[in-house]
Amino acid sequence: MREDRLLLEPLPLPVTGLILCGGRSRRMGRPKAFLPWGGRTIIEHLLSVAREIFNEVYLVTNEPDEYAHLSDDVVKDILPYRGPLGGILSGLLVAGNPHAFVLACDMPLVDRKLIRSMAGRRREADVLVLSHQGVLEPLLGVYSKACIKPLEESLFSGCLKVQDFLAGLKAAVFEFPADGLAADDLPPFFNVNTPQDYSQVITRARALPGQHCGTRPAAARIKQ
Repeated sequence: MREDRLLLEPLPLPVTGLILCGGRSRRMGRPKAFLPWGGRTIIEHLLSVAREIFNEVYLVTNEPDEYAHLSDDVVKDILPYRGPLGGILSGLLVAGNPHAFVLACDMPLVDRKLIRSMAGRRREADVLVLSHQGVLEPLLGVYSKACIKPLEESLFSGCLKVQDFLAGLKAAVFEFPADGLAADDLPPFFNVNTPQDYSQVITRARALPGQHCGTRPAAARIKQ
């Protein structure tokens, strides 16, 4: 199977992991990245996953001092509180690899197999983002250095929507199947934006036998 071949590439991959931590967490009421998760915090869990897969990992944030105890590789957003495009640009500018894998700090359910499968397709387009039932997840995807100039143009023209930015690039999608989850399951790209969301992921993770929070496997299928 094509997916199996993508998972054969040895680790760590020559890809820069960018974990975006720039949101204000207004709906949550406290920083989402530091919510407890499996005996540590969500951001510690995501850092651990990213460091297993990529040969370089950066945290991109508006508040670098809050993350300094976690990593020496913390990048300050060059356009604070201007949305995720600024965070992606900030990370790509310092990335030591031609491609970067972008991951939001509020996706604790994302798993290694999905990340590796997506990263394995990094050479196919300027941008590869996850798609499910026609909905794009631009904060779970691979961005190449070819995105730097278009990102700068979008940001300085005042266009802050990721979907609008993607429209001007050679972009591809990684299809997550509609039937890839049980009816009561949560997808690996589930965002923890509110206390209710957080309660959902904690409750669901605890209900899975033999699983710890954040280590649940996810089904993924590659669009041919």
